[in-house]
Amino acid sequence: MGYLYLAGYVFFVGIASFLMKFAMKSLSAYQINVLMAFGMLIITLPAMYLAEKNLKFPTEGLPLGIFTGLLMAAGSLLFVFSLTKLPVGLASAISSSYIVVVVLLSWIFLHEPLGAMKILGIVLTIAGVAILSF
Repeated sequence: MGYLYLAGYVFFVGIASFLMKFAMKSLSAYQINVLMAFGMLIITLPAMYLAEKNLKFPTEGLPLGIFTGLLMAAGSLLFVFSLTKLPVGLASAISSSYIVVVVLLSWIFLHEPLGAMKILGIVLTIAGVAILSF
């Protein structure tokens, strides 16, 4: 089921990233991000209620959760700003290199194994971004 969720993520975020370029003809990057936050509430509050039967947050998870949300919001805003200066294909390709950061942080802090295949994946990710950038 996890792969199905990821496929949906790739599909929806891919379409949204493409459409952002058109939306930015009349909306600013700030406005796009406010609308994305509004969209997150419209989608996730009912989903959270249906899945958990309440809208409560555990207090011990709030500080890290809020910090994570702020980082995601800042990253989203920077991505939308990048679309004002770069072609959408190039910006999307470069933005996918965040995967390298995730893998390296997971290796350092979560002690996830970093075998030959993951190292090859990092190299291919960087190479793919470089190729798409030219």
